[in-house]
Amino acid sequence: MRMSGIVELSVLLGLVDTIDSKVVQTRNVPIQGGKCESTDVNYFFSIPYAKPPVGELRYAPPEPPSVSCRDVTNATKPTPSCIQFGTQFAETGPQSEDCLYLNIWAPTSATPESNLPVKVWLYGGSNEGGGVSNPTYDGCYSALDSVVVSINYRLGPLGFLALSDLGLTGNYGIMDQKLGLEWVQENIRNFGGDPTRVLLFGESAGAIDGFVLATLPEATALIRAAALESGGGRDLATVADAQVFQKMFLAKLNCSTPDLECLQAASPTELQAAFQNMPAEPVVGIASALNRNGSRSAWGPLVDEVVIPKQPSAVGLQVPSIIGSTSSEGALFVLSRYGEAVSTLNQSDYDDFLTFNFGPLASRVNETFSLDTVFNGSVAAALVYIVTDVSYQCPGHRALLRANEKDVPVWSYRFAHAPSCPWFAAIPDEYLSFLGATHTSEIPFVFNITHNMPPPDGNCTMSVSEQEIARTMSRAWTNMAEFGTPDHDTGTWPAWSADESMGMKFKDGSEVTVVDYESCAFWNEINDALNEYAAAQ
Repeated sequence: MRMSGIVELSVLLGLVDTIDSKVVQTRNVPIQGGKCESTDVNYFFSIPYAKPPVGELRYAPPEPPSVSCRDVTNATKPTPSCIQFGTQFAETGPQSEDCLYLNIWAPTSATPESNLPVKVWLYGGSNEGGGVSNPTYDGCYSALDSVVVSINYRLGPLGFLALSDLGLTGNYGIMDQKLGLEWVQENIRNFGGDPTRVLLFGESAGAIDGFVLATLPEATALIRAAALESGGGRDLATVADAQVFQKMFLAKLNCSTPDLECLQAASPTELQAAFQNMPAEPVVGIASALNRNGSRSAWGPLVDEVVIPKQPSAVGLQVPSIIGSTSSEGALFVLSRYGEAVSTLNQSDYDDFLTFNFGPLASRVNETFSLDTVFNGSVAAALVYIVTDVSYQCPGHRALLRANEKDVPVWSYRFAHAPSCPWFAAIPDEYLSFLGATHTSEIPFVFNITHNMPPPDGNCTMSVSEQEIARTMSRAWTNMAEFGTPDHDTGTWPAWSADESMGMKFKDGSEVTVVDYESCAFWNEINDALNEYAAAQ
């Protein structure tokens, strides 16, 4: 007998997990979820949306799962992360190459007729780390008014290795995300979601990848809107640009014959070791044509003329989008790189930072942003400011400008609130004052997580005003899925335009104000000049 929709588990199996436990029939298999402890939300973990990307499917496009069965699958076990590379954003729990799974949260009252808005999350981690089981991405608190989905995708060289000589095109992680969105279109109605009202939201690398997906020709068939937190709008390298960096990884594997067979045979541990032996950045890196665009110091999407046909920043967004950043993005990276030595940095360190990141334009940046004149001699302040502007705020500004040119509605925000609680377990309390509203700090607010900080079982509770910010942001993201605007056309969050630059500022509360992109006139010129310089090399 064919099952459809949501069926009470006690009726289907004669078993009871919790009173609200559900079984949902997906296209391939019926799955049994569990119920969140503190909210009326069901969860469904480790749902396969693709075949395991192992064997011949390593370094290959993902394929939909082919196995169908009538037996109910237990979907209450946490999902393993994909193989982690790097250390800064790496998950510490179980990891596996067999990782193409997604998690879903839905209200306990949801039925196939609910037609709830759907929010699909892409985690960050420099496309080298991260995973859907991180407790800060728990959907139990943001799925009260919607269905929340989180997609695992391949990382590092397993997700983005592009070696033209070996026929490897890269972008496997992007293809994973795209297949996950296709799975949502085919299956989400049975969880109570409306496949025509899907928001794709992501942070950092998740926003970079989300921006890429939202510029593709097929974007409007997969999503209604996007929300890009600290990462949308960057220029990508081409596959050709990335060959020196990518071949360096192959060399670090020490293959007797550097061919596809060697890459296929390498164990995850050997791949991770080769990654660790790649040259490390001598300073904090920024995103530019010289760095962190897939051609040096980082993995990520590349313009391959197939999966990503054209430069996404030139194509522009195809769907209505929220684009924003935090006011002190760079603090997390500066503290992570230098630790307590950050207070001892001097002009020589600043010069090294500028030379590494801006090459022939370093002197121009130094003249415009003099350490003594602009930053009162503070190297830490200078690095935080430049990383924030160049890697996050100004790429977002360029994406806003391009959307305006294309008459695609966009909304801007600046998250300027310094959380009173750590939001990741790796963030010590004593660093909160230095970090302020730094990279990743808005994530718990978007997920409406304000208690037991850091998740899952910390002892810090955010203030009443912080809880209101969280409710506001979480609901705005739901509105984007449901209505295509963050404020349901009430005028409380005006659409962004180049002449007024109005948007939302989240600080002590939520305030409509000018979102300042004034410095981006200079940085966008620098970006264009670096693009020209890199193209001429």
